[in-house]
Amino acid sequence: MENELAAVIPAAGLSSRMGQLKALLPLGESTVLGQIIALFQDCGIRDIIVVTGHRAEEVEQVAAGAGARTAHNADHHLGMFSSIKTGIRALTPETKGFFLHPADIPLVRKGTIKLLAEAFIAFPRVIVYPVFQDRRGHPPLITASLSRHILKNDAPQGLRGLLAQVERQSIIPVKDIEVPDANILFDMDTWADYQSGIDLYTKKDVPTLDECRVLLHKLFKMPAKGLAHAERVADLAAAICAAIAGKRAGGPDRDICRAAGLLHDIAKGHPQHEEEGGRWLRRLGFDRAAEIVAAHKDARLPPGAPVTEKEIVYIADKMVSGSRLVSVEKRFREKIDLYADDPEACAAIKARLHRAKTVMAAIEAETGASLDSIAAAMEGRIDSG
Repeated sequence: MENELAAVIPAAGLSSRMGQLKALLPLGESTVLGQIIALFQDCGIRDIIVVTGHRAEEVEQVAAGAGARTAHNADHHLGMFSSIKTGIRALTPETKGFFLHPADIPLVRKGTIKLLAEAFIAFPRVIVYPVFQDRRGHPPLITASLSRHILKNDAPQGLRGLLAQVERQSIIPVKDIEVPDANILFDMDTWADYQSGIDLYTKKDVPTLDECRVLLHKLFKMPAKGLAHAERVADLAAAICAAIAGKRAGGPDRDICRAAGLLHDIAKGHPQHEEEGGRWLRRLGFDRAAEIVAAHKDARLPPGAPVTEKEIVYIADKMVSGSRLVSVEKRFREKIDLYADDPEACAAIKARLHRAKTVMAAIEAETGASLDSIAAAMEGRIDSG
């Protein structure tokens, strides 16, 4: 079905408020336009149409270099709607639906594209909108059956007004898809927006707390007990991060620790849930969080290696039983008691306890405080059994 989907990227405007052409601004190891093209390529969308206008030759060069084709809008001065129509005219007859993705919205994650495509496959001949916190964002996925209607109309409010009219009149069904992606709402109109976008790009692979809430409550529907455990692990991981930050500059990132702590058990109940949870998050574009989640069952820290977010979330999980803070020894003792009749399992648990104590020692060496004291300072008490 991906072969029947296309992406239309209007990049023909003057970028007058920005002062520089948005599509060609550097972002990461590429450009704003290059990042958007790569997004669709990563999701298996092969027909990517960049609509050019102002400084067309430069935009065409970047688009072609990134593997997209172009369609030139000679009337780009008439506004965005004219560029959208140019892109639609360039669609192939095989196209069943197209993403409409303006060139000033460069941080949408691949999970959003995949969730929209899945919804479109299940409900073809619709308009699918991504939604975050009850707000629709970009890019909508529009059925190609609406192309003729768009081309023959000149809505005063552009495509947005026309699509609103289509929805009011029930011309085409509309479906909203909740996505864990605040970046569907982030566009770059000004230089200050661009600077914010650079900062957001550096943490694109880690969900914000609001995005974590969508993941936990809407996508994965974690039960109350699981949520209570996740929140306590996240709080403890953040406290350990803060303790390390007080001793070491450039230490682990508290936001990453908190997000991975919240999400570490999203696949609980599935075989090898830590690896499965990592796969789920990678698919959504949260690669950095996925790496931590996939490793939270066990950790191996080489002698002298600095403590990272991975070890912090791992040890925080080992210090939370249900929603209670416990010592690492007590947590592992509970496991040993549970498998008392299985010598092989007990031996494996004891080996994991030894590795956990190695991580504990490294954290305590960096913080100059015991983990139990860090946890107790956060909670007021800790159960050591």
